[in-house]
Amino acid sequence: MTTINETLCAIERRAERAIVQELRLMTQEILAIRTQLTLGDRAHADALLLKLDYLERCQCVDTVTQCVPESAAMVAGQEPLILPIEMLDPLPPSSYLVHFYRHDLGDLERVELTETLATAAQLVRTHLAELPPAVMQLTQRANGELSFLSEDDMVLASIRPCEPSMPEVEQSTADACTALTNGDLSALRGLFVATQVAQLECLAA
Repeated sequence: MTTINETLCAIERRAERAIVQELRLMTQEILAIRTQLTLGDRAHADALLLKLDYLERCQCVDTVTQCVPESAAMVAGQEPLILPIEMLDPLPPSSYLVHFYRHDLGDLERVELTETLATAAQLVRTHLAELPPAVMQLTQRANGELSFLSEDDMVLASIRPCEPSMPEVEQSTADACTALTNGDLSALRGLFVATQVAQLECLAA
């Protein structure tokens, strides 16, 4: 019997060469089963949804850049027009990480993931309205990160644009996570605890 993890991995492999319509069907397929998933599989599903959205938007941009020269070439006696890269609107971030800080509790309090800047801003607004001190400054870095500062320049919250990270997953890691969804923590613990012990032994030698 195929496991949920295997199903999600199969969708991820197909997504790399799927067209926009197929990507949308995959998104609907994942959304249909998401509420029935365990926490581990749901995290995998959410990351895959972000990737599908990113791949779909990339194809939409590619379509725009291809259609402009082709339509221009239909005008007799004229060279095809090339759309300058600076005329293209950049893709918006796939998601935003919201960091909340409580310096009286030891700095970082929690981190939340949102899909839009508006939802991220609303999270910050709701959270900071309940707690002192008040926001006195708002700054933005070159990478788009927003920082909400108190009167003494203490960071109260931040919103950071981000894209999903999709590293190549080793089989041992995948197997350990599958075991965890079945209630077995030992395999995942072994991936990290054993590594740390080995590093300490090397340092001691």
